Amino acid sequence: MSFVNSDGMLISDKVILRRFNAIEHGDLHGVQALVVHQTDAPTAQHTFNGYLAKGSGAHFLIDKNGFVYQTASLKKRCYHVGKLIRSKCLAIDKKTCDSAQMARIQTLSWTAQIKALDAHERAKSYPERYPVNSDSIGIELVGKHLDTSRYESVTAAQNQSLQWLVNELYVHFNLSSGDVYRHPQISYKNPGEASSAVWE
Repeated sequence: MSFVNSDGMLISDKVILRRFNAIEHGDLHGVQALVVHQTDAPTAQHTFNGYLAKGSGAHFLIDKNGFVYQTASLKKRCYHVGKLIRSKCLAIDKKTCDSAQMARIQTLSWTAQIKALDAHERAKSYPERYPVNSDSIGIELVGKHLDTSRYESVTAAQNQSLQWLVNELYVHFNLSSGDVYRHPQISYKNPGEASSAVWE
């Protein structure tokens, strides 16, 4: 059995605690979703070095051998989603979009459109919009991008650990499979990121 301690750390014999305060940015007041990423780094150590240098990262890191590291408190926000989120209604059910507002946004240039869509979406509550840094936990899988559309395949050991971790987080935060997203679904990222990740 695992439990989350008073510092927001998941205590389990399957989790290696390696907390980086540099990637924690304020309090995380509620967890409504999980976002699965790949690191674009060849090793866990490269990722740790990046966390120290850049100040951004995710709550968990799963190495190619399946080792699970917790790198940030579940009570703290990490900058893992990115600055701009996509429109959930456009992606899933266009009939639920505010058609007048969408028509106005679509008259803008591409750069202005994605900024306006982000602002429009952030005015909504989850699950009407995709998760953002302030309401989600990030899970990184070690793996390099190969080109503009592909990443390395997630290893069998990584997927096994991902399945275990996601199921633990379902229980701790009362989540379901509908609350788990690949990073490119919700933000403007390499479409191959985490495409081979399996959590069910």
